[in-house]
Amino acid sequence: MRFSQSCCLQILILLLLLLKSACTVQEKLRKYLWRSAQHKKLIKPKIHPLVISTWNYRDANLQAWSVLKEGPRRTRQAVIQGCLACQHKRCGSLLAEGSAPDEEGNLTVEAALMDGKTLEFGAVAGLEGIQQGILVADAVQQHTKHSLIVGKGAEKFARSLGYQEKKLSASRSTENVLREWRLQHCQPNFWRDVRPVPTENCGPYYPLPDDFLHWQPMRQEYLIQEGQHDHIAFLALDDTGQLHVASHSSGARFRIPGRVGDSAVPGAGIYADNEVGGAVASGDGDVLMRHLPAFLAVEALRSGHNASAAAELVIHRLLKHNTEFNGGIVVVTRLGSFAAACAGLDEFQFVVSGGHEYLSMARVESIKCVERENEIIVEGPTGPFVRIPEKINGNA
Repeated sequence: MRFSQSCCLQILILLLLLLKSACTVQEKLRKYLWRSAQHKKLIKPKIHPLVISTWNYRDANLQAWSVLKEGPRRTRQAVIQGCLACQHKRCGSLLAEGSAPDEEGNLTVEAALMDGKTLEFGAVAGLEGIQQGILVADAVQQHTKHSLIVGKGAEKFARSLGYQEKKLSASRSTENVLREWRLQHCQPNFWRDVRPVPTENCGPYYPLPDDFLHWQPMRQEYLIQEGQHDHIAFLALDDTGQLHVASHSSGARFRIPGRVGDSAVPGAGIYADNEVGGAVASGDGDVLMRHLPAFLAVEALRSGHNASAAAELVIHRLLKHNTEFNGGIVVVTRLGSFAAACAGLDEFQFVVSGGHEYLSMARVESIKCVERENEIIVEGPTGPFVRIPEKINGNA
């Protein structure tokens, strides 16, 4: 009897020890998991600061990068400096003074700036008489509750704040450009379904009667040549994750007076959101305005796509509805990885400073674009193209 009681007592003690040991192990495991979770929260993903600009204008990109590296919270100043650097012939003749008049010889600029933290957007369009459009766009964002000011109102607003140092004025160069264009029967131009036939004649034009409309496509392909770009966009990301994007344009040459381009439209040529990333696009501005590719790319990042997939998705979206589109897009994640895709050009070039590997500053990246032949897009306008865009990755 005593032996049985002793055995039971020993078994009970053993069970209590085992139970205590299990509880101790469980408690230790719980503490370990909690500490691991806290440790992961303390370790933030590394952000790779960079400046990206469209086309191959290295000097402007390098100026923007130099500003970014001066200290914290410099993304806004960096993209502004990049745009300012392109107001001279270092970024080609079309972005410089006097080389991109409308069909009446007027010289105007448009520009925009977006803050990835607040999503605030400031822009001007049809700004005549003042070259520093990006500074006026910044003033729209900083000093008004508006997002876009255009035409004479934009000029009056700019002058009220003292932005009048750099003036745009018609020059002999502008007159020569217009004279040559008129000798070529005003080709190219942006008219359709009018008389006289706009592909053969200058205006004035008059609408065709409904029974005689040709129902021409919204836009025919508009030639883009190396060193002859009327638009440039910049994206800057710092090591805190702050994003700013900006754009500057002298407008499409021989545009119809009053036309507003993609530079001044949020989501068309630029868009940024610190939560996911940003994008800059350049090319056929009227197509960009209809599809807002920069905005689409950022939303693709938000839905879980990486930069490569987002860029590819946007180009396919554009080509589905506009197989004549030519241009490209660069997409950047919130951590600084990037990718690009393009269509309609032999290649699309953009400049990168910083990034994951710091290979060199102001390095020109090039990607081959879609060749539109051999295959027709189902459900899209008539126009062939082949395979998906090639793309470039900013990091592994």
